[in-house]
Amino acid sequence: MMRWKYPASWALTITSALFMAAPAQCEEFSPPPLAGNYVLIQSIPEVNMEAREFSQELFFPNQKIHLGYHGVMEEEGYDVFQGQEEFTLTFYPPFPMAMCRQERWGARCQNNNTYIPFEPIKQGMGVRTDTPLDDEMEDLAPILKSQNSKTERKDIIRYGMTFFDKSGSYLMFAIDKNTLVNHAFQYDPNVPDDADASERMITTLQIFKRIPDDPKPPQNKSSAPQKDE
Repeated sequence: MMRWKYPASWALTITSALFMAAPAQCEEFSPPPLAGNYVLIQSIPEVNMEAREFSQELFFPNQKIHLGYHGVMEEEGYDVFQGQEEFTLTFYPPFPMAMCRQERWGARCQNNNTYIPFEPIKQGMGVRTDTPLDDEMEDLAPILKSQNSKTERKDIIRYGMTFFDKSGSYLMFAIDKNTLVNHAFQYDPNVPDDADASERMITTLQIFKRIPDDPKPPQNKSSAPQKDE
């Protein structure tokens, strides 16, 4: 009868070993939900592509981006970014001419501001996370409804992003693991250009969806005319 004592002990030992091994799997590196590849599928309201100028926070239809995660910035030398999460934001071509009418990208434009070189654009940035503010939740409400999303405020992640060179910033919200919403502004075409800026600005929500593969530019080169060396 004593022989039953040992199998029971072995079972207990095996169970304990499995239990102790489980946390090791949870300790593997896992980037936050923001990291990944996305494509812009909709803007509300739609972007007025004929506008004379565009706010720097605005993305354009079908824009593909990649958000690469590098960890928390704890080393000295990060100045105001210390303690924030470090990301690289990559914009993939083709780029619309409208980007040349954004102050941030104007210097990259060639051929009388009609062409941006056919290469990915990368920007390093610091990112702060928080929960949405009351007025931001009001802005997000129609999108949550249209997506039949039951996500609660406590589960929405607010990302405040600032480029390291301080040339620009974005405000985005992860409403689920596959959906990012960019909170931006565009100029109302029905308001005169010389009107006060607050009267010209329209709140614009831009919906990005996660895509599984790295967005890569097509193999063919841009047809924009090239200057002779």
